[in-house]
Amino acid sequence: MNCPKCHSDHTVKNGIRQNGKQNFKCLICGIQFVEVPSEHYHISREIIELVDRLLLEKIPLAGIARVAQVSERWLQYYVNDKYESVPRELIIQSKKQGELTVECDEMWSFVGNKGNKQWIWLAIDRETHEIIGVYVGTRSREGAQALWSSLPPVYRQCAVC
Repeated sequence: MNCPKCHSDHTVKNGIRQNGKQNFKCLICGIQFVEVPSEHYHISREIIELVDRLLLEKIPLAGIARVAQVSERWLQYYVNDKYESVPRELIIQSKKQGELTVECDEMWSFVGNKGNKQWIWLAIDRETHEIIGVYVGTRSREGAQALWSSLPPVYRQCAVC
């Protein structure tokens, strides 16, 4: 058995994979591999559309993977690719004359470990339900100022929060 990376023949058996295939490890470069890797199966358009609908329902990724019968690894790569394609600029619809009402909310979560608490601040237009501002960081005066700075100018001038 030769290593696919460095082509060394110094390899040893290294357990069995979840799919039942023999796992090998190269003693030279340390890479783990199987003799004949699985063929990548094609995810149908219907499954991708189902995944997209489930993502909009805010179902956990593990649940989506079970329902759509796709691997969690494929699903994570798919979600990461979708995230990269999202525009970073907010496009706000033009507003009618009059009072604009903004709802602001915050929530927190641990990132990596309990010592790294991060706050997510959102500003939402009450009438259109558009997210018009966002900030991720600390729960402080600076965080509130950063959320305010993320609002489009029309909201900073005319809105009631």
